[in-house]
Amino acid sequence: MQPYYWIPLLNALVYTVAALCLKRATTHGVGPWRTTFLSNLAMFLAAFPLWFFGEPIESWKALLLPLVVGGAFFLGQLLTCLAIHRGDVSLLTPLLGTKTVFVAVIVSLGLGESLSVSVWIGAVLSAVAILLMRGGSNADKSKVMLTIVLGVSSALSFAGADSLLAAFGGELGFHKVVAGMFSVVMLCSFGLVPLFKSNFGSVSAATWKWMGAGAALMAVQAGVMAFVLSTYGKATIVNIMYSSRGIWSVALVWWIGHWFSNEERQLGRGVLLRRLLGSVLLLAAILAVVD
Repeated sequence: MQPYYWIPLLNALVYTVAALCLKRATTHGVGPWRTTFLSNLAMFLAAFPLWFFGEPIESWKALLLPLVVGGAFFLGQLLTCLAIHRGDVSLLTPLLGTKTVFVAVIVSLGLGESLSVSVWIGAVLSAVAILLMRGGSNADKSKVMLTIVLGVSSALSFAGADSLLAAFGGELGFHKVVAGMFSVVMLCSFGLVPLFKSNFGSVSAATWKWMGAGAALMAVQAGVMAFVLSTYGKATIVNIMYSSRGIWSVALVWWIGHWFSNEERQLGRGVLLRRLLGSVLLLAAILAVVD
């Protein structure tokens, strides 16, 4: 099995554990703006030493890729946070899963990459699977359209970042792409500070444990995804494999969710059956693209 198959599969597990840790931190009153800032800070600190590795940058033009990718990545984060604040969270997560289809469209129509029928089938199946795995149906109808606009726009921003990394990341090199990308993300993150409800000094030691673990794991998985995309390309296949985080989330919430004060395993039978069906479709999507 090629590295761009199994690395995103394992990385999806890391993401799921990170999300559970950050979710536990939010139960202590830490909002998405401080959580996003801390996660981006961890990514920046992990990526900054990479400036000193790889080939030196010889022109300002070479910095255009990390500037655009970093901006697209942060825009996706910002739109996600806005959707969390003002939209319907149960609808947001499945909408973000449409990123696999957007990536397939961008690399095929925009970047000229030829995709096999099986890869297209896998991309569509993974998106449908995520839609099935959404939460309960307690949506506020007035928020649905706003959530759709923000969620789809966020998915498109992340898809653009992934596609550009896969298409052009190899030219500049993993080290400079990642260092530049997360430097841009960190600079943009300072714009979130005025949105904090309180400073980090108000966060308890117990909450810092969960926030720190979640932010560190988020930094690891983001760096690994950037490495895979810029080294191997294959943005559509990588994203289909990475969508397995939907399977991991269902499994971990059911088995060990109580460790993180997560009560989703108590959802109704209909939700659990829908998520089981979604997991089966995700597995089918993954099998469709594996050689």
